Amino acid sequence: MDQLIDDERRGSGKRYFSRGGVKFALLTLLESEPMHGYQMMKALEEQSGGLYIPSAGSIYPTLQMLVRRGFTAVMDEEGGKKVYRITDQGRTALKLLSNKTKSDAAENERYAPQAESFRNDKIRMKLGLSHASYDLLRLVKQAEQEASASMERKERLQRLINDQHQQLKAFLASREHDAAAAAREVILASK
Repeated sequence: MDQLIDDERRGSGKRYFSRGGVKFALLTLLESEPMHGYQMMKALEEQSGGLYIPSAGSIYPTLQMLVRRGFTAVMDEEGGKKVYRITDQGRTALKLLSNKTKSDAAENERYAPQAESFRNDKIRMKLGLSHASYDLLRLVKQAEQEASASMERKERLQRLINDQHQQLKAFLASREHDAAAAAREVILASK
């Protein structure tokens, strides 16, 4: 049991889950029903809204470690697929991890900013936005939330957004105008 908790303290780098989070997530999934590794990968992807796409290289070694430690067991199914189920020892570990996760979050939130940064980068890349554009969207969202408390602030924000909307439309229209002017120059030059 201590080994599972110690494993949470190792590792570094940007990640979707905090340390030990994949183990916790897998045990949580298995608590509801036995699953194939692929089912768990799909469930984690769906739960994250597509922000976390687990790889076999991260899930299967974690499942093997959970089996070695007695937290999960493997049942063979027809077709040779392995079905994992949580054991009583795994349920106990899940409770301990749940309590530890809550106390760690209260004591030390150093992984929360990394996870938030990871999620923001994934969203930004999925939208195909630069950092500046994504930051602007986040500011608009924050401003809308804050403006909802006051009708005056709400109206002021709406005017600001309308102004920016018009400027962006003008920017895009100028591109079309520039393209048309360049095409006219090419035609005139070819005569």
